[in-house]
Amino acid sequence: MQVEFVILPADIVVFAIAAFYAVLVLTIGDLARRKLNLDAEFTRKIVHLFAGGAVWSVPFFPHPWLATFVGVLFALMLSMANTERFGRFFAAMARPEDVENASVRGPFWYAVSITVLTALFTFTGNEAIFFLGAAGIHIMMFGDGMSAPIGMKYGKNHTVVIFGSKRSLQGSLALFVFGFIGALFSLWYFGTLFTGYEVFVLGNVILWNEMFILALVGATTATLVELVSPKGTDNITVPFIACAIMFLVGMALGVVVL
Repeated sequence: MQVEFVILPADIVVFAIAAFYAVLVLTIGDLARRKLNLDAEFTRKIVHLFAGGAVWSVPFFPHPWLATFVGVLFALMLSMANTERFGRFFAAMARPEDVENASVRGPFWYAVSITVLTALFTFTGNEAIFFLGAAGIHIMMFGDGMSAPIGMKYGKNHTVVIFGSKRSLQGSLALFVFGFIGALFSLWYFGTLFTGYEVFVLGNVILWNEMFILALVGATTATLVELVSPKGTDNITVPFIACAIMFLVGMALGVVVL
């Protein structure tokens, strides 16, 4: 797949829809926090679970590399989150302690991860590795997004502190299960449904075994990495290391060819 650095009207339309989606998710999180008086941790996870879904628009871009700039826009907005104009809005993404300290470092690095992985996902021009960035994003969205609320609810009395972060068996299990589901969904969605993206289609046969193995490897890697990641770094370490390990396994399986 050759990367063409041109922009068509259809690119602009899809970009606008994807950007609107990301802002809409943030707006819903902010309204839920302020108007419905919901806990900041709850609204943060809603945003964590769905904001990255803007990546689902990638196959609809005539030139997918433009999707990277949705993430750039998201990161730029978060970089202004400590200002009076944007601070309250982005508090929906911050941890309670971040709100107290006027900091959104976690959400900012979440946006940076999405941006970098989307760039990897769209600038390569290689169909064989086109799906890896998206799988890493989905592991972060769903796996990391569900680990904290489940761990806090069911494992709060059985936590251990590792490098400044509280971890529990329940939270780690949630990351593994939902990370696996997210990765498998991503590999299926991006690797089978769209013309030019059929990495996991051979003839008329969908390569479920390869997708299952890669999703399992990604979820396992993410769970182990999150367990030992210093506090506040998991939005970077989880998706990038999981993506790197899936890349190596994909080469071994023959679905990644450089």
